[in-house]
Amino acid sequence: MLLVFTFGGMLLLMVLEQLWPRRQSVDVPVAHWLTNWFLASLNFFVLFWLTLQLGGWTLLRSLFPDPGLYERLHPVVAVVMMVVLVEFAHYWIHRVFHRMGYLWRMHAVHHTDTTFDVTTSHRHHTAEVVINTIILLPVFLYFGAPTLVLVFYQLTRVLLVLFNHSNIYLPATADRVLRKIIVTPDFHRLHHSPDPQFTNSNYGTIVPWFDHLFGTARKVPFEDTAAMPVGLEYLRKSRDSRLHRLLLLPLMWRRWGVTGPQED
Repeated sequence: MLLVFTFGGMLLLMVLEQLWPRRQSVDVPVAHWLTNWFLASLNFFVLFWLTLQLGGWTLLRSLFPDPGLYERLHPVVAVVMMVVLVEFAHYWIHRVFHRMGYLWRMHAVHHTDTTFDVTTSHRHHTAEVVINTIILLPVFLYFGAPTLVLVFYQLTRVLLVLFNHSNIYLPATADRVLRKIIVTPDFHRLHHSPDPQFTNSNYGTIVPWFDHLFGTARKVPFEDTAAMPVGLEYLRKSRDSRLHRLLLLPLMWRRWGVTGPQED
């Protein structure tokens, strides 16, 4: 089901991007789509395999309370706590990936995309996906929520991540209201700006609350968002987005002479 939602949702939003685009484009970025689809497929199956391996590890499960927190609290309270804690963890993991040199070299794969659309949502280095899974899996094990609850949460998260990376036009009023509750495409697009002050802001991927709480939320006038460039100040050549270069980027960063603000 997660596979259907991931790729089915992506295809649906790709159609909507053509009907109501936020940013107009005369090109059909086929190479860009193929690269991002391959990374999405690779990461999906690596994530699925890793979750099965770690989730079934008896020693790991023995480290957490049984029954889990979900069974000791009212289900609604437990789910709210889980969502808040997981998104809090995602926020800080995201910030750390931006601040630590080697982690940034992995995460930069996501930011090298100069065509911001729904396929960008799954343009991640596989090593980053593995690290995120290893860090976050204990959180889910601690709560011990039923499989149905976890599946619903993951499906909702996948759809929201697809949505906030999409090139869909939202009227200014709708964007202003929605961004108080969830991360909107305009809110997240700013995070993909090559300007470091914006690249290092708007870290939330589902909810914007922690950006506001910790002072990392930024905004620009509605009319300016569509016209601003995306990607990084460096790694902007078409060759930089070739699949093999994206997969090798963390290892070849210095050899290829890449420099950037997160290198210190």
